[in-house]
Amino acid sequence: MIDKNFREEFLLVAIDLMNSPLVSFGPAKGSVSARDFESQLVLITPSGIPFSQLKPEDLIVVDLEGKVIEGILKLSLDAIFHLAVYRARDDVGGVIHTHSPYATAFACLGEPIQPLNMSIVLMVGGSVDVAPFAFPGTRELGESVVKGLGNKNAVLMEQHGVLCVSKNLKRTLSVAGVVENVAQIQSIASRLGKLRPLGKAIIKRGIAFEKNYGQAKK
Repeated sequence: MIDKNFREEFLLVAIDLMNSPLVSFGPAKGSVSARDFESQLVLITPSGIPFSQLKPEDLIVVDLEGKVIEGILKLSLDAIFHLAVYRARDDVGGVIHTHSPYATAFACLGEPIQPLNMSIVLMVGGSVDVAPFAFPGTRELGESVVKGLGNKNAVLMEQHGVLCVSKNLKRTLSVAGVVENVAQIQSIASRLGKLRPLGKAIIKRGIAFEKNYGQAKK
């Protein structure tokens, strides 16, 4: 089962998300989940409760098929696409879904967020593409999100919001911040002149650089 430390660290990230500009219109807007790689169980926020009000025992534990293992609160409707991502991507340890305003604006336009700087290349893997609209709570939404995400770390959900992933939940929050920042930059830059996305060769080099970035493992 998932231990108390994992739950407490999860809540710290959820509260950081709630207190960030990524959640603009209420503390329960969005959803958060994390995979325990050892057990392959997923911890996910319940439906409709502000993250600041959650206790470690309020979080719901499910398996990769959505069977509730622990928890008595109502499971988030978003669980269907969180779990679809975990089943499709064995490298993903954290998923965050938000309706952050600039990224969601592009989702409503059906327009990708362009790779305008190295931050989004390193954190996402290039542009943030658009997953076609599917009704909330449906299997089709999970399929659309997985296909739109591909092997990147973020995807726009058409007419809905944004979904970000990474190897752990803390890094996933950083991905979400970069996506929103570059969406804002794109909004401003598009009014000033023609957008100049980074070329494919630079993106490829950036992805390779990110894989080897940081301290060498001993």
